[in-house]
Amino acid sequence: MPYHGCNYLFLHEAQRDVTTWRNLPTLPNSRRECYITITDCKLVFDATQTHESVNLKMVIPTLNYTSSSNDSPVVAMLNTVDKKLFDMQHDNQIHILTNDSLKKCEFILEDNDGNVLTIDADDSFEVMIKIEYLDQEKFTENYLNEVPKLL
Repeated sequence: MPYHGCNYLFLHEAQRDVTTWRNLPTLPNSRRECYITITDCKLVFDATQTHESVNLKMVIPTLNYTSSSNDSPVVAMLNTVDKKLFDMQHDNQIHILTNDSLKKCEFILEDNDGNVLTIDADDSFEVMIKIEYLDQEKFTENYLNEVPKLL
């Protein structure tokens, strides 16, 4: 995919309001199409949990994601060894196509049965997001090169 530069956005625990971060900094290329990928995520519960994994969903419009639940896209899958620390144990291959006009980042945490998990002030939740911009000129050029082949 033709990318043109990228930015990283770290969502720090100190600015978290349950599972939402508000008043995000305005990104320099705001309002451009991009792929959003969670490159790292750490969820630490103060008490031992009963579930084996957590699906991290992000409330965001997207053009390349559908699910049988017609719900927000899953952006990462978190696993655990000790049922307190949930993190990404594999490279994340989920790339959500959207735009970067993020005013807030809101997440939904679910166990594998689809039950929404709640976290409180004693728990810790931090996320690193990679934003890869589409090179619109390269994308258009590739498209124009492919169209004659279809005629």
